[in-house]
Amino acid sequence: MSPCSVYLVESGFPEDLPGFSHEVPCASFPFWGHYCLLDFAAAAFAGLSDSGCNLIAETRYRSLTSFITARSRGERERLSLADRGIEGLLETLGRDPAPTILLCPLTLACSPKRNALRGVIENAKASIVRVSIQNVETDIYVAGKRALLGAWESYSKSRAPSLRLGAALFSEFLHASFEAIRNIPGRILFQNNLTQLYKENLWLVGQTGRVELLEQLNTPGKPAAAAKETLIDRSGQVKNSLISAGARVEGHVEGSFIFPGVVVHKGASVVNSVVMNGNRIGAKAQLYKTLVLPYVGDLGSSNIGEGAVIGMREAGARNFDFPKQVCEGVTVIGINAEVPKGLKIGSGCLIGARVGAGQLRSVRELPRSSTVLRPEEPDHE
Repeated sequence: MSPCSVYLVESGFPEDLPGFSHEVPCASFPFWGHYCLLDFAAAAFAGLSDSGCNLIAETRYRSLTSFITARSRGERERLSLADRGIEGLLETLGRDPAPTILLCPLTLACSPKRNALRGVIENAKASIVRVSIQNVETDIYVAGKRALLGAWESYSKSRAPSLRLGAALFSEFLHASFEAIRNIPGRILFQNNLTQLYKENLWLVGQTGRVELLEQLNTPGKPAAAAKETLIDRSGQVKNSLISAGARVEGHVEGSFIFPGVVVHKGASVVNSVVMNGNRIGAKAQLYKTLVLPYVGDLGSSNIGEGAVIGMREAGARNFDFPKQVCEGVTVIGINAEVPKGLKIGSGCLIGARVGAGQLRSVRELPRSSTVLRPEEPDHE
């Protein structure tokens, strides 16, 4: 195969993705247990470049340097800061000796068929090609380096350069410049959609050991899972679920995925749900078909209050405000959100990032398809 360099672009999650805290970089976002989006991207494109993956980040994500160092990733994923947007990135590409470049945002988690992707690389030496997976367009672009630099020279003559790398690169420049779409087999696990994030996590739970991408995550040189043990208390019951190392279960978990650092307290029930890092499920709380995004930082007590009831057995519920993001009966609890004791939340609801328990304390029940955001958050429109 002809030499190819892989560039993973870190520009954060899009502003219109509800439930997220947008200062959080995608690279470190936990996507599947102990593995983050950077791990998935590196595994998806492993072997395409002898030098590993290049991580290009907007300057506001300087903290990723310490994140990569702490995970002891070695030199396989190197971080560079793009202090001048696309122009700075293309200067870096101009110095790259590889004739072909693959560009992908870290907002995408996918499992492409490796041989099919290699075929795209072999045939894109003089063009810019957009990749689709199973007939769904992605923001993976494969380009001959000379074609890419030539397209930028033409494109930039009529447009002012933007310092914001992600949107300017994928939504503007590459979207306007690609010459063909090549469809390949594979699976998209996450492409900025919350219901997809929920469904694909549970799908992966059922596929452990049978998906090439999961095998790649465990290859030598990848960060090992935390040494902490999973603790299932005497009162705990686990059925058809995956419980990550470092989680503790004192209640009932069925058909669910429990991430590291999660505590399911005594009497609580978690069914058909994905509970991401750091959440505390209070005693006698009930979760059904719920995605709980990570709780980051110190947490003295349960952020899902005692006796709270979240999600109902209503398959078709769709959020009124974000119907494409929160649908199929899924309920979403955002990053660092808190649900007060005894609150009943219907299916298809969305609790936004950093919504505090105090904001909901006067509410006894949220009807299906409701949305609650922090007051200072911009309107979703």
